[in-house]
Amino acid sequence: MSGKSRAISRRAFTGLALAGAFAPFHARASDHEPRFVTPDHGLAQTLISIGADLAGIAQIPNWNVWTIEPALPPDVVNLGTAREMNLELLQRLQPNLIVSTPYLEGVRHQLERIAPVLSFPIHALGTSPYPNILAATRRLGALSGREAAAEELIAGTEHLFETTRPKLSRLRKHPLVFLHFIDTRHVRIYGPNCIIQDVLDRLDLRNGWPGSINGWGFATAGIESLVDIGDAWVLVFDPVPPDVEALLAGNPLWQNLPFVQAGRVRRFPNVLAFGTLPAATRMTRLLLKLERDHA
Repeated sequence: MSGKSRAISRRAFTGLALAGAFAPFHARASDHEPRFVTPDHGLAQTLISIGADLAGIAQIPNWNVWTIEPALPPDVVNLGTAREMNLELLQRLQPNLIVSTPYLEGVRHQLERIAPVLSFPIHALGTSPYPNILAATRRLGALSGREAAAEELIAGTEHLFETTRPKLSRLRKHPLVFLHFIDTRHVRIYGPNCIIQDVLDRLDLRNGWPGSINGWGFATAGIESLVDIGDAWVLVFDPVPPDVEALLAGNPLWQNLPFVQAGRVRRFPNVLAFGTLPAATRMTRLLLKLERDHA
């Protein structure tokens, strides 16, 4: 991409941002696609999946641990942490647009010195994120000139839900509880208002966590509170901290929980809990595998 054409495209996005930022953007001043940067892995998932030009993201070392899918293109640049991005490197990438979330509004003023910033409210709203994910997918499709790819991503996700739902009869016999271990005594448990619950709802599966959750869709609880989940299956997301894994085997509190004694606990590959449609499809495929292998 030439410096001239990128500058023209960048001016187009600047005008877009000043005009309200969320109006449809179909025409571009050049034939080149806009170049995106994002500190958010969920938005990055969508950009990659629709084939947009993603130049850089934050925290690449975490991608294969927490995000996983889709595969990260090899030319995407690591920009540091989400709240402390390398601004010099970011400027060298010459993005046309930086897409972010309200969670990162505290650094918006720094990013706006380099390129226009659009913020997508998706999670932490105290409601299901799924409608917001669909809206963000379509918006990113319009901004990148890949509206058809965005619609294909949405349709493919819905089709996967439809075709997978009838195949989960054994998983439907028990509620499911999804959690991450924080340390040897505390877990993060997922409930309504998160994408994990959205997937369960679309597959007609029950969430077995009876407690309250926060606006992000999770609760932080002591493992003793898991005694209240009845006959649910407990699915423990990877990664489990090494010290936790070593200590659980000898922890009487954990070993005496009813679901542990009944053998209703399984490790479950990680899914980006604050992700977008690729996280939903990953979780759906993993649940189908669980149905076939362990249910």
